[in-house]
Amino acid sequence: MERGWWWRLGFLVLCVVGSVLYVIPTFSNLDPQTSKFPVKQKMSLGLDLQGGLYLVLGVDFNNVYREVIVRQSQSLKNYLKEKGIEVTSVDPIREGAPVDDPRVSMKFEASKRDAIYDRIKKDYPIVRIVEEKPGEFQLALAHSYRTDVREKTINQSIEVIRNRIDEFGVTEPTISSQGTDRVIVELPGVKEVDRAKELIGRTARLEFRIVDDKAMTPQQLFELIKKVEKDNKFSYNKDTMKFSEYQRRLNELARSSLPKEREILFGKSETSVEHAGAASPQADDPSLRMPYLVASIPAVTGEDLADAHVGSDSQSNRPNVSFSLNTKGAQIFDRTTGDHIGERLAIVLDSVIHSAPVIQGRIPGGHGQITLGRGNHEQIFREAQDLSVVLRAGALPAQLEFLEQRIVGPSLGQDSIKKGAYASMIGILLVFLFAAIYYRVSGLIAVVSLVFNVLFVLAILVGLEATLTLPGIAGIALTVGIAVDSNVVIYERIREELRSGKNVFGAVEAGFQKAFRTIVDANVTNAAGALVLMAYGTGPVKGFAVTMLIGIVTTMFTAVFVCKLMFDWYLNHLVRRAGGVEQAQLSI
Repeated sequence: MERGWWWRLGFLVLCVVGSVLYVIPTFSNLDPQTSKFPVKQKMSLGLDLQGGLYLVLGVDFNNVYREVIVRQSQSLKNYLKEKGIEVTSVDPIREGAPVDDPRVSMKFEASKRDAIYDRIKKDYPIVRIVEEKPGEFQLALAHSYRTDVREKTINQSIEVIRNRIDEFGVTEPTISSQGTDRVIVELPGVKEVDRAKELIGRTARLEFRIVDDKAMTPQQLFELIKKVEKDNKFSYNKDTMKFSEYQRRLNELARSSLPKEREILFGKSETSVEHAGAASPQADDPSLRMPYLVASIPAVTGEDLADAHVGSDSQSNRPNVSFSLNTKGAQIFDRTTGDHIGERLAIVLDSVIHSAPVIQGRIPGGHGQITLGRGNHEQIFREAQDLSVVLRAGALPAQLEFLEQRIVGPSLGQDSIKKGAYASMIGILLVFLFAAIYYRVSGLIAVVSLVFNVLFVLAILVGLEATLTLPGIAGIALTVGIAVDSNVVIYERIREELRSGKNVFGAVEAGFQKAFRTIVDANVTNAAGALVLMAYGTGPVKGFAVTMLIGIVTTMFTAVFVCKLMFDWYLNHLVRRAGGVEQAQLSI
């Protein structure tokens, strides 16, 4: 044999040994923590193979649109003021406006109508004027800007969910958008389903708001709530209404009775009836807690959060969440606490007040703590862990609704592996039998190259830390079919060359050379289809595409390199046995 052949053989042996090392931990089920095996990586299994949680989340854009138009209209008011144009008021329209297209009312002196109109049209294309009255514009978001807000909200939601899940410790999660208002989340191997859903779905909107105890006492708040509910025949029902919706509706109905820029929020702790001086009509309802009159606009928000971690109360030794603010947030926090000494500062998370301590003095540095609810130490510690995760990962830009939930049990996953493996093995075995029977010794060479092909695919999947799904197993079986097709093309070409009168060496060399372009064309076409599936598919479809692409690479390698290497050895063996090149007969 030539020296070049031995170099090629050495390279093949190196590839095979390396591939075997990579697949051993997976098939031997080695523990990477305790094993001394040089390779620690194991193949990751998808949701359909190891079980887990499949969620479809709907994104509520109406709230997002409402917040954005209010924020942009306030920005527009400030901009007009800078230009010397005063606006009387900017208020959300709460009655009569479409829910999916919220509006604000901008009032001004009638004489300034043209100046304001020109500025909006020229400098503020993100809002549109939907209705005009004397001295008033009704504003809503421009349609193009609504599309931008929708896309940004979806992308930000996916990013926040991914950050939370990464900290939760789920390996190989799949998070993607579906349509224009849904997010698909697949969590392989998840066992704590309720905890995972709680972690994913929390908006984690952290705010610090001043409590206005001077404007209304707790007693007056309770009386106002009772009056609003009685006059409007409106009450909270946990079976038919979300508490957040009850709270929003209550503030709308009580708007005229509340001081300007104030709203009612409820505490997370148990209802403190003794502080109110009277019993709340819903004191027996665990969802309705102590009411607080707070500033509508927060002093500091979670956007200024630098870090959050689990801490411990120095006196009670109970877990809590310690947080720190960035430079900007710390400065605002310092100024806010200095201006409101003696008043209460509510720590609000997702519109629920967790605590409202009295400000004893200016608090520099931007550090604080969030006190959690009651329960045993383990429950509070876990709640503190989850809360610190969602705070660090950032707030969801929109409320998510769980539209669909499927739990794939591990037993079903194991059954999928078993049946998928059986089906693939039967398919691969039939391909092997066909090659061996139809092409005889040359067919056996093809079978050996196909075995190497499957080995290389599995090793690359492990090396890339890719996730193997049930469609991925089908992709491996399909890879074998594509690979044997390449062998068929080569062998038929060799047969043609032998019929034309060439000797075995010339026929094999010509067969491989002439078949190469056909093999490349076929595999490029397959790769194009796989790339489209990977770009536009989700979950298992992507798994199939990834396996296909890897299989195309290994097929090219085994069909052209490995097969040719073994043929060279086989031909030399034939020539030696036959006593010369002309006497050698190739079994093909």
